[in-house]
Amino acid sequence: MEAASLANGLGEAWRSAAREAPAELFRALADPTRRRLLEHLVSSPSSAGELASRLGLPRVNVSHHLGVLAEAGLIDLRGRRAAVRPDALTRLRRYFDMALTTAAISAPDMSRSVAREAQNPTNQIS
Repeated sequence: MEAASLANGLGEAWRSAAREAPAELFRALADPTRRRLLEHLVSSPSSAGELASRLGLPRVNVSHHLGVLAEAGLIDLRGRRAAVRPDALTRLRRYFDMALTTAAISAPDMSRSVAREAQNPTNQIS
């Protein structure tokens, strides 16, 4: 009964956290082009022109998508350079950590497969 009580408590905490989820971050990341831009910016700050060249996209499109990422708080635009805001990524990580923890405790038989998947991921980010 103690495990069920813990799972219920975590479920409530998860639902509360999910209501405060960073919806603007998810909306910004829903677009594959913005995810690609963010992936490039994680390794180094870049200008819209540099990103456009690397990704083979029109500069105006890159500038638009950078604006959406900046408005969501995922990146900072300083001068002509865009850089990732680690605090925004931390908010996303916190959301997914809480979801994974709650799911693993709520369905303990599934937690072994989740742990295995974490150790041997088959779907790599490209």
